[in-house]
Amino acid sequence: MAERIKSYKLSAQLKASLGTRPRGSFKYHLPNFKLPKLPAKGTIITAVILVALVGAYFGAKKTYDYLNLKTEQARAEQEKEYKVHLAQIENELKSQAQDAFGYVELSQKYLKDGDGERSEAAARQAVEKDPLWADGYANLGQIYLSLNKFDQAKGALETALTKDPLNGQTHYLLSLTYQELKNSEGAKAEFAKAKAFGFETEIGG
Repeated sequence: MAERIKSYKLSAQLKASLGTRPRGSFKYHLPNFKLPKLPAKGTIITAVILVALVGAYFGAKKTYDYLNLKTEQARAEQEKEYKVHLAQIENELKSQAQDAFGYVELSQKYLKDGDGERSEAAARQAVEKDPLWADGYANLGQIYLSLNKFDQAKGALETALTKDPLNGQTHYLLSLTYQELKNSEGAKAEFAKAKAFGFETEIGG
């Protein structure tokens, strides 16, 4: 025997509510949902261009970094090869002079002949032979100055002046170096000292 369906009585309030609704008038109310508006054509184009520019920037930066690294590596390799080359020249010059003064004379000879590499190598040998000799550093500074190596010239000449601060020729060479380094105040000061102490025409002795 099938179970009897239970009947629940409606409340008076619910009956009244149903009684006021016309038959067949019940409707489902959908939520107030709106589809999002698609961006305008111009906005899409702008976004595409922006993405392309960002990609191009990072691509260019990566390329720049790579090329910069390659340039630095090439420069380092060239410097290494040049140092090896100078070492070979210095080894070659060892039999051509006996002392610091001899290497200074040799450096001046090569400078006059237009051989900058051998002139620099000989001047460096002079300093190595006698690290306490002021004129050796002054000579090295002059060689560097002649070869347009102004930072090295400044270092060598300043070292020379720590050993002989009254050397007018060294002050003069340093004033020329400061001029090349665009240090006008330093150039004036060194030239004034050169005038005060007098110029020496010979290096060495």
